[in-house]
Amino acid sequence: MSCNGCRVLRKGCSDTCILRTCLQWIDSADSQGHATVFVAKFFGRAGLMSFISAVPENQRPALFQSLLFEAAGRTVNPVNGAVGLLWTGNWHVCQTAVETVLRGGALKPIPELLGGASGDDPDEASECTDMFRLRDPSPVSQKRRLFYG
Repeated sequence: MSCNGCRVLRKGCSDTCILRTCLQWIDSADSQGHATVFVAKFFGRAGLMSFISAVPENQRPALFQSLLFEAAGRTVNPVNGAVGLLWTGNWHVCQTAVETVLRGGALKPIPELLGGASGDDPDEASECTDMFRLRDPSPVSQKRRLFYG
């Protein structure tokens, strides 16, 4: 019989399924399916399977849980993700987001968590983009730009 993760991903399941052990910490079959679809949409199905197969079997449930929390945190707080929610004392928001996913609910970014930046203030926007500009490009990067565009 197919595990709930493989069932929702419409993937063949076997006795050596790597998803099955990842989902055992989630109580209901529906919640397992919701979590799998959410994480697979966020990281991609191939990415999810690659992450899982890269760690020892006994660590796979913890990895899946970590990926679920990061995907939920990054969805509600696109700039700082789950770590940002923890750092700012808003971990309860991430936990609530994960509970929402397990119930099959939808998530969207929470504007208050984006630092109140509305994008209307041009000074704020320039401060943000200045951070990503090259200050003093090296001759090597100038040559690469000539050759590669």
